[in-house]
Amino acid sequence: MGDLDRWRRELTELGLTGYEARVYLALVNRSRYTAAQVARESGVPRQRIYDVLSGLTERGLVRALPGQVTRYTAVDPASAIERLLAAHRAQFSQLEQATARLVEALVPAWSHGRDETDPLDYVEVLRDREMLSERLEDIQAEAKKEILAMAKLPYLTGDSTSGLATIRRLTQAGGTVRCIYEGDALVHSEMLADIRRYAAAGEHARIAASVPMRMWIVDGTRVVMSLRDPVADSSSTTNVLIEHPALAQCLTYAFEAIWEGASPV
Repeated sequence: MGDLDRWRRELTELGLTGYEARVYLALVNRSRYTAAQVARESGVPRQRIYDVLSGLTERGLVRALPGQVTRYTAVDPASAIERLLAAHRAQFSQLEQATARLVEALVPAWSHGRDETDPLDYVEVLRDREMLSERLEDIQAEAKKEILAMAKLPYLTGDSTSGLATIRRLTQAGGTVRCIYEGDALVHSEMLADIRRYAAAGEHARIAASVPMRMWIVDGTRVVMSLRDPVADSSSTTNVLIEHPALAQCLTYAFEAIWEGASPV
């Protein structure tokens, strides 16, 4: 890129149009030009030259010299560029003021928004079996001291690797994992195999004639429940994750009552 091309680019970055940059540079190289001469020298179409010269004159970059034929001369570059910079400074100052007003208006709303909470922020609906399995794996991996569970048909069977790892991690660290299974679990070969693997890893298990729901209580703060629709088909369930210590405490009492009446595996 030659000097002329670079100068044109830099002038456009300062706010001139491409035609204005061409005309100003053409006038810089000559003390004065008529409109026709500067159009020819700059390559700007003659039908546009008067508009371009008028714009440069209004910006204070070009002066019109009256006479029988009006001629035009460029203002010295230092003054011309300072005028362009002054326009940018004015625009930036206006932008700063507008920004300050915007910040002043938004900060109270933002601060108020930080204090607002959704009354159901602690409830997460797990809409399908895959999401239930993924969230269970997450919260079990985050468990620090205790997992209490109730297993009910239909059982969640599948890859038990992460569950086994969690049981080993917790029990080896002094934590506990307990699960109450419905009696039907003993007649499902796949489920029975899982129960034996979990027991070998450190889980304490008991069998009850029935349990009211599938449920997991983690560290006395998180509860996952599978609630059967009491009206629709019994296979229709809603799975929810609730982070609420008081609810977890109440459900722990229920778990302990069923545990006491259940039989060791």
